[in-house]
Amino acid sequence: MLKNKIYLLLFFIIFAINLFFQDWRILFLPFLVLLYWNLGYNSKFKQQLKRIWILCFFYLSTFLIQLYYHQEGRVLLQIFGFYITLEGIRQFLGNFLRILNLILLSWILAEQKIFHGHFARYQEIVETVIEFVPQVFILFRKKMKIKWFFRYILKKVQEKQQ
Repeated sequence: MLKNKIYLLLFFIIFAINLFFQDWRILFLPFLVLLYWNLGYNSKFKQQLKRIWILCFFYLSTFLIQLYYHQEGRVLLQIFGFYITLEGIRQFLGNFLRILNLILLSWILAEQKIFHGHFARYQEIVETVIEFVPQVFILFRKKMKIKWFFRYILKKVQEKQQ
């Protein structure tokens, strides 16, 4: 019981750090904690890592967009009229660690079943939604409208609850 309360407290602390801080140096410590936590206590960690590789492609494209929009600051490299700045790279690292922390946090949340008591009934819904995150790419492949995709996810959640 005490172990679950410690996990829940750690969950909320890491979640709050992700919400309120942007600096990559601050976000790196929760990343290390979550990585250790997943390696030690998440039996599906290797399988989940294999499913995440497609996200790297989409995140690489956001990296380029972030570099493009952060043109002011200390220039590290200039390619034609495009500047790669230190501030743009820091912005990318902060956003990348924030997203990665949330993904790692969701995996450990689903594996450890941290919610107990009043929140326990939401655990299954959280697990189902986390399970369907990779299916976001169905939206792109089938050219499905977002409204129909949300209906698809909600239908799957309802099927799992029955």
